[in-house]
Amino acid sequence: MRRETQLELIRELLAHHAAGTTQLADNVLTLPADVYTSESHWQAERVALFRCRPVVACLSGAVASAGDYVSLTVGGVPVVVVRGGDGVLRGFRNVCRHRASSVVSDCGSGATSLRCPFHAWTYRLDGSLLARPQAGEGFCGTHESELGLAPVPVGESYGVVFVRAEGEEPVDAAELVGDASQDLNDFAVGGYVPFDRWESSWPCNWKLLVDTFLESYHVFSLHRTTVGRYYLSQPMTYRGYGPNLRFQTCQKSILELGEAPEEEWELLSRATVEYLIAPNTILSHSVDHFAVYQFLPTAVDHTDITMTLYTPESVTDRTRPHYERTLELHQRVGASEDFPQAVKIQQSLASGLVTETLVGRHEVALIHFHQALDQLLS
Repeated sequence: MRRETQLELIRELLAHHAAGTTQLADNVLTLPADVYTSESHWQAERVALFRCRPVVACLSGAVASAGDYVSLTVGGVPVVVVRGGDGVLRGFRNVCRHRASSVVSDCGSGATSLRCPFHAWTYRLDGSLLARPQAGEGFCGTHESELGLAPVPVGESYGVVFVRAEGEEPVDAAELVGDASQDLNDFAVGGYVPFDRWESSWPCNWKLLVDTFLESYHVFSLHRTTVGRYYLSQPMTYRGYGPNLRFQTCQKSILELGEAPEEEWELLSRATVEYLIAPNTILSHSVDHFAVYQFLPTAVDHTDITMTLYTPESVTDRTRPHYERTLELHQRVGASEDFPQAVKIQQSLASGLVTETLVGRHEVALIHFHQALDQLLS
């Protein structure tokens, strides 16, 4: 992040702190329960946001070399992105042409082919069918040239890889990153490499899980025994980039800068800076890593979360314990504090007796998120 941007954000935060204020939206937002519980609303999102719109698949470092691949399920469609031996990044439906089993799981590196575990049908990295072991005459009348993996569009820009599950229109990754591009370029996001990933599933609507990231109002209360000891709940500021946004949660130590000359100011060691890439991905930078959270809904009330920890360079024996503790902290805060709250809210809304939730003017990034989703759906 550019120094002038860091200085601007610090000035803004210190001014709010001195005045006892925070950034505010124009109005309070009322969210009908149906936004989280309606099957028809979820089906509209499934098509418009997760099938016909590209979503983040990974950072470029996860598919930097030939044979690197990442799989995920988007809008109910299993997909995989893979770097070919020719250096080209390709996307496919992660569906074997034999019996529709998933060809690969999770992510991997250095693969020379993609092999379905069910009957060992094997595909080249360009998606073409390589082998059908022990098939004999069982598939007479079919042609290997017509049984490659079905392609899906992919795009890559500023270190972020996008994939679209449905449709043939090319993916303009630079446009999808939008005005966040300058920051991501300054961070050199494309050079970050994956360390480890954490997968979990939660019985609630995907937006409730994203909501927990988009306001720091709860930090002093919900996280009082963990990160709440170090981070401010307010002031909080954000910037909207079309459907995307940037926001930061600052450590209490940042207030010490009010007594220091500006040439000594530095934001990134005293704040977690996060980017929402619409509709469902959070890129969270904290000191020495990016945590990439992907919220992948499978039903109106069920969401899979994949969190991948990316580091500026490959982890060594010396740095491994540090990053293992970092991953454990993400898991502890998410699984023990944030995400269970989303589940409880889902249960309340699903009762039929709670008709709406209220978003305060100071939860301004959260308001932006929901208003942007409305625009994308319309």
